[in-house]
Amino acid sequence: MMKRGSRVHFVGIAGIGMSGLASVLASQGVRVSGSDLQSNHETGILREKGARIHLGHSADHVVSGLDAIIVSSAISPDHEEVLAAKKQGIPVIPRLIAMASLLQKHRSVGVAGTHGKTTTTAMIATILKHRGHRPSYLIGADCPALGGNACLDSGEWFVAEVDESDGLLVNVQSEIAVLTNIGKDHLQTYSSLEDIEQTFSQYLRQSARQVLCVNDARVAHLAEAFSDAMTVGVDVTADLEARHLGYDRWMTSFDLYERGTWVDRVLLPAPGEHNVRNALCALAAAQLAGLSLTEAIHGLREFKLPHRRFELLEENGVTVVDDYAHLPEEIEASIQAIRTGWPGRRIIAVFQPHRYSRTKALGDDFGVAFAGADTVFVNPIYSACELEIPGTTSRQVVDAIRKDTSSTARLIETKDQTVRVLEACIEPGDFIISFGAGDVWKVTERLAQILESGSFLHKVAC
Repeated sequence: MMKRGSRVHFVGIAGIGMSGLASVLASQGVRVSGSDLQSNHETGILREKGARIHLGHSADHVVSGLDAIIVSSAISPDHEEVLAAKKQGIPVIPRLIAMASLLQKHRSVGVAGTHGKTTTTAMIATILKHRGHRPSYLIGADCPALGGNACLDSGEWFVAEVDESDGLLVNVQSEIAVLTNIGKDHLQTYSSLEDIEQTFSQYLRQSARQVLCVNDARVAHLAEAFSDAMTVGVDVTADLEARHLGYDRWMTSFDLYERGTWVDRVLLPAPGEHNVRNALCALAAAQLAGLSLTEAIHGLREFKLPHRRFELLEENGVTVVDDYAHLPEEIEASIQAIRTGWPGRRIIAVFQPHRYSRTKALGDDFGVAFAGADTVFVNPIYSACELEIPGTTSRQVVDAIRKDTSSTARLIETKDQTVRVLEACIEPGDFIISFGAGDVWKVTERLAQILESGSFLHKVAC
């Protein structure tokens, strides 16, 4: 039902995962339509490929003759377009199920994990592309250096980010399965951290080969059941190991060892130890895909971080970066990357908690995550269409930071007010970083524009 000439409608087509899948199917000759509440860069690209995009949702968009509709995990079962499809007997397919079907037609690398999967997927695609293997890929963020977040090319390999949020990754069968780490998230889907671990384990069992980052204790535990897996890690015993890490702003270097034997000094154009772990996963996956480590290392040098992954917005005496990190471990890793790559800088973080459910479950964990920051401004929760949970607010995060760290923490109610506060208190040499999966990027983007114009004034202390 997703072959050339078939008709497929996407509900929520503007989402990064949905738009990428729609783009690949359109490249295969599938006639694509879709609906969403707003247009964006991705829907513009789809229109150029001939897709019909509807602004807003309506049962009228589900027309007779459709072979299937594909839904994102954010679409509820009682959505009007879903109900219209069911009434007409049109199959309703979750995005990850559709992606799993697509991967069965290729040799595939699937990248899963609580953190780092977008960056790792982009690294693998970059290595394969720059070594002439013409990979297809689906990545959970725009990757300007790769020409976007999705591509259907002529090579035998398809590299895909495998999302665990709705539990459907157990339907994905990758030839090479990469697992970066296991953390506590998406507790609306999973009953516990152990439940998450079991789901990742099932995903791994369905693959021919596995790449496991054993710096993560739970991944290391899973590795005991996969004796043929390729293990990677920083300063731990593993098949591929990174030692002697060096940090210099946007560049990280390390010595690569294969089963105890030195291979080469690797130059990675990305900051922080967490990205070294991602790079090790990418190098291992590329080796399993048939490349030599030397080839993979050279391909990795061409890597550029995806959009909103520690993305530089301005460097004008003050460094301004936007980062998608929204879980405690991710935020802690990014702040540590600043401390190692830009030692001595004052770090001012702006954080927008993502989802009421996540804040309720993890809010107290954010205190330690921000221990490396000097000042933290916390904005109201970005709901991501969730209903408000009474008693759950950003105040929980502020209280955790004040309780567990010496960082200064302050709740600021609007993005405009946050920009004004930053404009008033920043000083030359500051490192400003925004964290969140919502729209907190608007704060740092506006601040970058102000800095570029050179119009900011120093008035008060942060």
